[in-house]
Amino acid sequence: MPRHYENTETRRHQVAQAALQTIAEDGVARFTTKAIAGRVGISDGTLFRHFGNKQEIVLEAMDLLESELEASLISTGDPLDDLEAFFRHRAAFVGAEGSVGRLIFSDELVHLAGEDGRQQVARWRQRSVHYMLERLSQLVTHGRTATPVDIAAMSMLIQGALLTFAMQASIGKADPPERLRARIDHAWSALRTLLFV
Repeated sequence: MPRHYENTETRRHQVAQAALQTIAEDGVARFTTKAIAGRVGISDGTLFRHFGNKQEIVLEAMDLLESELEASLISTGDPLDDLEAFFRHRAAFVGAEGSVGRLIFSDELVHLAGEDGRQQVARWRQRSVHYMLERLSQLVTHGRTATPVDIAAMSMLIQGALLTFAMQASIGKADPPERLRARIDHAWSALRTLLFV
């Protein structure tokens, strides 16, 4: 049977996805080129036809995460709708069973990617916090918050709820999709009741 060769872009994506899954499921200690290659179904050597080194693989994997994170930064014209969409997207991403999304709250990627990775994670976090603070500020300005709560404190409550979803997934207590959606509904309802009118 003839061998099937993937183009470089497809293979890089497969390797980056396998790297994320390896880190998320097995941790940094078991993050090896052999483990990644095994998940993709290729040899270790084939990896390095597409990447110069392990750090490049991790940085490519981080780009995949960044694309997913960017998808949650939408603008509907209503800051509360924006926040809700942001929360629901992020909670589903970090809270799903076997999710690689929880890595956005961990330093495992930074450990493997070095300074470039540290800077990239710092940019993710800054963009997300800025996005939330901007929407919360608009809601405060227009009198749409339940009480005159500090904007930074409101942002921390939202981030804390998202972190809870990530932590449960990381310890193997992720819910099946239907139950996860229900938990997200309940969490958002509680935040909305507490913070907004």
